[in-house]
Amino acid sequence: MKRPNVGISALIVLGLFAIGGIVWAAQAADEATSEGGTKEQICCKAGDETPPDELVKKVPPGELHSPYQDYKKLAQDDPNLVKQFRLPGCNECHGGTGGGGFCPALTQGVWFWGNTDDVLFRLVTLGSAELEKQGFTRYQYGTVHAPMPPMGFSVKTADHLWKVIAFIRSINPPGTNPPEKVIPGRYTAPEEKK
Repeated sequence: MKRPNVGISALIVLGLFAIGGIVWAAQAADEATSEGGTKEQICCKAGDETPPDELVKKVPPGELHSPYQDYKKLAQDDPNLVKQFRLPGCNECHGGTGGGGFCPALTQGVWFWGNTDDVLFRLVTLGSAELEKQGFTRYQYGTVHAPMPPMGFSVKTADHLWKVIAFIRSINPPGTNPPEKVIPGRYTAPEEKK
């Protein structure tokens, strides 16, 4: 009877221990993070005082998420939400209640750049020209071909901008907002475009 090769058997056992150790370490890191461990969560929390310009520099594309996912409830509970919309000057172009002015109505359910939290936050903060420079692609144009100006300077905190976005979502027709119909932003890293 042949004896199994002890060296090969030992390598297999060591390999299994190594794989088990890697899996254990990954699980431990995930548990530590979910229990308030060491991994820092950059975005996004209610009450965040970070200026929008700073937040878009810190957070990679696609990773900005509103802390106000129940925007309909927020609109019902906060009668001053429309004031949040008007404070940075959104009403000057989009109308006092978002129904349109000399720029597109925000009630029409048409999304030129996509409708995810990330795209909307970046569009308002950076404006359309800078959004495009950073690698995002416009889906379509409406009747107004003017660019969206950067408004991050006029919105003092990320929390304020998330409330503006919640208001915009609350006035849109049903079926045009996440999670009903997600229209992701088209993003290509600028270095990949060359």
